[in-house]
Amino acid sequence: MLQAIRGKTASIVAKALALLLIVAFAAWGVEDFIGARATETHVATVGDRDIDPQAFEYELSLETQRLRRAFGGSLTDEQMLGLGIGNAVLQRMINDVALDIQAADLGLLISDDLVVQAIQRDPTFQGFDGQFSRQRFDEIMRRLGLTEAGYIQEMRSKIAANQLLQAFGGTGAAPDKLASLIREQRYARRSAQVIAVKTADQPDPGQPTDAALSEIYQAQPERFTAPEYRKFTFVHLDTEQLLEGVQIDDATLQATYEANAAQFIQPETRTIQQMVFNDKETAETAKAQLAEGRAFEDVAVDVAKMEKEAVELGTVGRDGLLPALADAAFALDEGAVSEPVETPLGWHLLKAKEIQAGVTKTLDDVRDEVRKIAAREKAVEALYDLSIRFEDAIGGGATLEEAASSVGVNVVTIDSVDRSGMTPNGKEAALPQLASLLPVAFSTDQGVESPLTEAGDKGYFMVRVDSVTPPALKPLDAVRSEVTEVWREQEREKAAEAAAKALAERAKSGAPMADLSETVETVGPVTRHQTNGADRTVVNRMFEIDQGSAGIAKVEDGYRVVYVTEALGPAEEGVPTKEEIAKELDLSVGNDIGEQMLYAMRRDYGVEVNQRVYNAVLKPGQYDPSRPGG
Repeated sequence: MLQAIRGKTASIVAKALALLLIVAFAAWGVEDFIGARATETHVATVGDRDIDPQAFEYELSLETQRLRRAFGGSLTDEQMLGLGIGNAVLQRMINDVALDIQAADLGLLISDDLVVQAIQRDPTFQGFDGQFSRQRFDEIMRRLGLTEAGYIQEMRSKIAANQLLQAFGGTGAAPDKLASLIREQRYARRSAQVIAVKTADQPDPGQPTDAALSEIYQAQPERFTAPEYRKFTFVHLDTEQLLEGVQIDDATLQATYEANAAQFIQPETRTIQQMVFNDKETAETAKAQLAEGRAFEDVAVDVAKMEKEAVELGTVGRDGLLPALADAAFALDEGAVSEPVETPLGWHLLKAKEIQAGVTKTLDDVRDEVRKIAAREKAVEALYDLSIRFEDAIGGGATLEEAASSVGVNVVTIDSVDRSGMTPNGKEAALPQLASLLPVAFSTDQGVESPLTEAGDKGYFMVRVDSVTPPALKPLDAVRSEVTEVWREQEREKAAEAAAKALAERAKSGAPMADLSETVETVGPVTRHQTNGADRTVVNRMFEIDQGSAGIAKVEDGYRVVYVTEALGPAEEGVPTKEEIAKELDLSVGNDIGEQMLYAMRRDYGVEVNQRVYNAVLKPGQYDPSRPGG
């Protein structure tokens, strides 16, 4: 609520969206904008061809709608465009034009038959029988605002571009020997016997000498240095401080209930089954068989040629169905079947398998909950006013204490705390649940108040740093026990390493691993990229040690003695063949060549982007080609 007041948004979903915007051509996406010399009526020029703003605006709109659907409508235009969608769309259009020009220069012609075949094979335009549906094609064209002729020309250009990329990319071929080497490297297998030698199991090394302690103390000063501590005073403005004094009258209660009615209404839902047909006559035939008592699923399989699983639409509300289907489905009694209903997808028969009645909670049912909502909303409004008065007091020269007193809140002083929230005696400081409080306190200069900082639904706070105690090396006598423990740990680790090396030498000399330890773990067969529960460093050592030999691996709790019992080639089944890896390599090389080709075409034809027009199009509905200056 607080962020809404000040118009600030920070959507986690918007941040996650950045993962979807890794564009293959981002490497050249910035340079094209430096020139910005395209004509004032075009957003970009590639060679002698222009990309007009209306086309860019249309493509941008399609991409924006697609991403908004993918994220449930939770992304604003500003959030998406701020993440670079505009540049991604324009770079894609520039690449398409460059490929189109190159195809024309090479005389690459695409026949009408090839275009028709591509459209008819597109699953987007296929009906429930898996065949091309003219009705569905026309419906999608209308929905997208495209003409048939325009779409066919677009498909012709795309097919030409794909053939061009395949022609260049297909020239990439990796050496055959490389495929064999990679297959061996990826899928070779090793087995080993492993003995654990743990640091904690080594004997107590006794007491260190003063010289040993001094050596550790001087060699690792960072381990024995006290962190920076700060004393600071802060004021926290929070809605919780204001809730007790908030009064809610009946009119406000009613208005809040109505404004939040969706929270208290559980709409009616229905569990629906459906059959879909290409024509009304077949739908009526199925309806007649249902009237004779046949099961809905059996008729769907025999007459509609549907899988039984496809019959179930699940439990849905009205908004989960097309309007025509919703009207029919929600007019049925439980167990009843509708008359045939026509939609752009075909003819439907619907059955209301179950009905879940809707529930509406009255104001009396949720009065306490609504009162809390109303009180919090009023507290948020009051908090904003409070923060303005507080800032005005600070701006007028008041101290932190004086400003806090003027608005009726307390100041809190933290005597000494480090960046992690710990006091010098090793205890947690009494801090409020404000994640940004310590970062602000440790980034503010001594004697200075920080800006009033917003803390999400925790309100606002302001910090004044009163004193700073810089980091300092603790005296050896103060940390003698800590230094002693470090020495003991090091001595135990040295003992563990020596013991592991001794066991490895015995294993190399032919001693069975079972004679060296009562506990021997078997690992493998594993490939380089598998662990089967073993430590990663153990698996790595298994591929560094020859069969019949031994070595040691450093792990978190000590060492492992590793004796390699088998060195095997790739398995006969379950791994790619050499030919499959060769194809993978060829594709990778081909993609590199295709990208290089696109870069060369853009360089040769020349790409210019008009930054003014580009920026104007990014503001939805504000591009006007007839107005000078955008």
